[in-house]
Amino acid sequence: MTWSNISLFLVPFVIAAALPGPAQGTLVATVLSQGKSSALPFATGMVFGNAVWLVATILGLAAMALRYESLFVAVKWLGVAYLLYVAWRLWSAPAVIQASDEGKSSGLFAGMLLTLGNPKAVVFFGAILPQAFDLSAVTLAQATLIVALGVAVDFAVQCVYLTAASKARRLVSTPAHLRLVNRGAATMICGCALLVARRS
Repeated sequence: MTWSNISLFLVPFVIAAALPGPAQGTLVATVLSQGKSSALPFATGMVFGNAVWLVATILGLAAMALRYESLFVAVKWLGVAYLLYVAWRLWSAPAVIQASDEGKSSGLFAGMLLTLGNPKAVVFFGAILPQAFDLSAVTLAQATLIVALGVAVDFAVQCVYLTAASKARRLVSTPAHLRLVNRGAATMICGCALLVARRS
């Protein structure tokens, strides 16, 4: 395994991870309304979910997982239900500006649900990894390196979203502004839930 093989995996993965989707929309909305630290568990869950599919692809389990469509459907709807719950909580939240960046966690489990319930992640890894590596000859050390690099890149990309949204949140200076941000974030999260629900 050479660095050219690794780059064939990492470059498409960086691009795919950076493209905004429902999970990133929820992440940004949570930071805007509750603060950066409140969304960190959610981002960690997103990264962990992608890591699970990455490991499954390396082990050859992704094709098997795609056969169990009902499991994907169940996980997807659990994710949609959680997003709608978060949106309702934000919409009805009191407009109180917190002195510190310590909101309620949006959930490690919720971030995992969104990525584990997304069959596109399986398709992506199933398409990219065999082009970059000979999966039949990958050793445990090489597999560990691939997963570690994937996790590091994915987490770095999500941290960019966290940081950008955190800087935007500093503009919130009054309860009236916070109410607008909360309801705007709730609307954004509802939209993300609809996007997840419409995915096949």
